[in-house]
Amino acid sequence: MEIPKEPVGRVLVVDDDPKNRRLLNDLLRARGHKVVEASTGEEALRQVSEAPPDVVLLDIMMPGMDGIEVCRRIKDQPATAAIPVLLVTALSERSDRIRGIEAGANDFLTKPIDTRDVVLRVRNAVHLHQLHDQLQQSCDQLRHTEKLRDNLMHLIVHDMKTPITAIAGYLELLFLDGKDHLSETLLEYVQEALSATRRLLRMTTTLLDLSRLEENKMPLSIRPCDVKGAALKAFEEVEVLAREKAIRFVFPEESFMAQCDAEILGRVFTNLFENAIKFEPSGGCVRVAFRGDAGWVRIEVTDNGPGIPPEYHGKIFEKFGQVELRTVGKMYSAGLGLAFCKLAVEAHGGGIGVESEVGRGSRFWFTLPQKGGAGPSPGV
Repeated sequence: MEIPKEPVGRVLVVDDDPKNRRLLNDLLRARGHKVVEASTGEEALRQVSEAPPDVVLLDIMMPGMDGIEVCRRIKDQPATAAIPVLLVTALSERSDRIRGIEAGANDFLTKPIDTRDVVLRVRNAVHLHQLHDQLQQSCDQLRHTEKLRDNLMHLIVHDMKTPITAIAGYLELLFLDGKDHLSETLLEYVQEALSATRRLLRMTTTLLDLSRLEENKMPLSIRPCDVKGAALKAFEEVEVLAREKAIRFVFPEESFMAQCDAEILGRVFTNLFENAIKFEPSGGCVRVAFRGDAGWVRIEVTDNGPGIPPEYHGKIFEKFGQVELRTVGKMYSAGLGLAFCKLAVEAHGGGIGVESEVGRGSRFWFTLPQKGGAGPSPGV
C-alpha cells in the first residue's frame, strides 16, 4: 500500500529575531517545506502580496508593525484572506490570543517553541490551504463550465425561437381562416396545436430572459398596471389547459394597481396558472386573490393539489428543482417557470413564496409595489 506523502508548501516565517528565524527555517526545510523569511511586518506584507505563501508563521512581538496588525491586514485582503496565519505568542499572554482571534488568526504557537508542535501545526495548515486552493480551482472550473453551458443553451434557444414563432403564426392563420370551412374537430386540433406552440414559445422566451435576469440585464418598463386585468389576460393563455381538466378559475371582484412591467407581470401569472393547473385535480378550482398591504399588493394563486413538503418550499424556485410529492410517491421538476417568477418579482423589489402542506394544496404568493418608494415588501 502506498503511504500518503506529507503535504509540503511555501512557509513565510516572520520574526525580528534572526535566531528564531533560523531555527524555524532549518526545522521546516528539514520537513521538505520551502521557507522564506521576513524581519518586519512591512516586509512580510510585501512578500505576501508578491508571492502568497501557503502558511504565514508570524511572531506577535515585533518593533513597528506587530504581528496582530500584520495578520489583520492579510485577512482584510480578499486575495490573501484564505492564507492560514499561525501566531507565535508567549504562553501567559492570553490577551494576545484574544486579539489574534479578532484579527483572524487560524492557530497559535506558544513560546518556548515545541518543534514537534510546529511541524504538526504547519503541516495541517499547509494541507488545509492546499485543499482550499483545490476547491477554489474546482469551483472556478465549474463556473466556467456552467457559463459555457448557459451560452450554448442561449444560442440554441435563440435559434429555436424564430421557427417556433413562424409555426405559431401559421397555426393562428389556419385557425382564423379555417373557421368557415374546417370541421369543429379540426379547428379544435388546430387550437390545441396553437396553444402548445405558444407554450413552447413562452418556454424559449423564459430561458432567454432567465439569463438576462440573472445578469441584471433585463430591461423593465415600470408603469401603473391593473393587476386583475393582467391576470385575466394571462388566463386566456392557459384557458385551453384548464378546460382539458375541467378546472375553474375564480378571480376577485376588485383589483389593485401596481408599479411594474405589465408584460413581465402577465408572464408571472401565466407561469403560476400553468403550475396550478398541473397539480389541481380534474374538475377542481383555482382561486386568485389580491390584497393591499402597506404600499404593496399581495397576489395569491391557490390550488388543491397534493401539496409541497416544507423542505422543498425554497427549492421549487430553483431552475429545474426537483420536488417530491409524497402523496403520489413521485418526483416532479419545477422546470423554469417558478425560477423565472422569482427573479422577475425580485427585479421589481418584491418577494415571492409558497404556503403549502402535504395533502392540503398550495398557495403561491408574490408582492409588487403599489407606487414608487414603498417600504420593505411584506414577507421578504
